[in-house]
Amino acid sequence: MTRKRLQVGEAGEKAARNYLEQLGYRIIETNYRCKLGEIDIIARDLDTIVIVEVRSKTGKAFGSPEESITGPKAQKLHRLALFYLQSVYRREVSSRIDLVAVMLDKDSHAVKSLNHIRGILSA
Repeated sequence: MTRKRLQVGEAGEKAARNYLEQLGYRIIETNYRCKLGEIDIIARDLDTIVIVEVRSKTGKAFGSPEESITGPKAQKLHRLALFYLQSVYRREVSSRIDLVAVMLDKDSHAVKSLNHIRGILSA
């Protein structure tokens, strides 16, 4: 991954964390890694564990951030969420998977727009 792409991803994740904290979510973990992949943000919204996928872009030449969640990506997110929940909580807990789509300025990486979609998948 290029340095520019990493910077865009980091800026988007920071914006998503700040946004979620402003909503009252408690961030449990960021960049959780396991054998199946990575979860960008794990948070608690009241009594619900929220697995958050952050998609960041600087333009719509290849579609919006929301459109970047393809079938295989959705399946992977679902598997990651189940793995995390089963390995950490070892019991059934209220959970959901959210998407935070962030459009950033190409040069400054300032947030142009942020779209939070709750419950894109069931965990």
